[in-house]
Amino acid sequence: MSRNRAFSMFGGAGGRGSRVSVASLEGLRNAMRSDPENSKEVSPAPGPAPDDKKTMKGLNDRLSGYLGRVRNLEEANKRGDPNGRDWDVVEKPLNDLRKKLRDMTMDNARLLLQIDNTKLANDVFKNKLDNEKQARKTVERDLIGLKKMIDDTNLNRMQLESQIESVKEELAFLKKDHKDVRAHTHSPTVPGTFDSIKVEVVQNTEALHSGKNELKDLRRQRHLLEIDIQSIMSMVHSHKESLKDMDGRYNREMTRLNKILLQLTGELVQVRTQVERHVDDYQELLHVKMKLEAEIENYRSLMHDIAPTTGELMMHKPRGNGGSVIMT
Repeated sequence: MSRNRAFSMFGGAGGRGSRVSVASLEGLRNAMRSDPENSKEVSPAPGPAPDDKKTMKGLNDRLSGYLGRVRNLEEANKRGDPNGRDWDVVEKPLNDLRKKLRDMTMDNARLLLQIDNTKLANDVFKNKLDNEKQARKTVERDLIGLKKMIDDTNLNRMQLESQIESVKEELAFLKKDHKDVRAHTHSPTVPGTFDSIKVEVVQNTEALHSGKNELKDLRRQRHLLEIDIQSIMSMVHSHKESLKDMDGRYNREMTRLNKILLQLTGELVQVRTQVERHVDDYQELLHVKMKLEAEIENYRSLMHDIAPTTGELMMHKPRGNGGSVIMT
């Protein structure tokens, strides 16, 4: 070992704590010269005192004993340090748990966002369903009005049919009367009444033409009413089908959204349970870490208590300026 090589002892776990160092022999001399108790005894003589060798030998023996003690302490430190473990082994699961906790928190936030979006979509569909229900009520009111209109139309049709029947009867009666009049007109027994009968025939003919025209109008009105009834009935049927399809579609959509909401709620409960379990594990590991740190601090304090014993090296110094410390 070189004489000018530095010797050191590090206390505490991981090389942290108190430190005692002897940089060189000259530094040891200067340190001993700077002792305030022995500063008054420094001799200005240039040569060594007669007992210089004994002093240096004693100093070397004490230094060798100190270095041996330092080596023993270092070996004991390596063998008996209960905290000399690899902190990466403890920090790695803690970091993994922190990462899992962050991931669980992000998953929880994502699930909450999905639940909020699902609830928002559910509210939108509920609003649409309410609007469709209002539209359905409006259509039902329109259907009631259309049914009333159909009833009125049927009543008018029945009235027109009865009028047509009466007109037909009147027409048949007029035809029969016309035959009777003609037969009576051509009869030789009543030549004086021919002019009056002729006038009556003309009137009956005009009434017959007007009845035929009225019958045509009534038939045309009846045809138009039947067309209106058919269009109204088809409209009612289409409205009923659209309402039925709408109810089925919204019922299916509401069922799907309810299933999604229940599934997301179950996943949220599972995530919360896992997060609570990981938090408990993290708290337990954190408690273990704090206990280990407390043990490390106790060990450091013990190393600090051992460090003052190195001050014994500073109790002696060489007599004169020409002395030297011999390392054995």
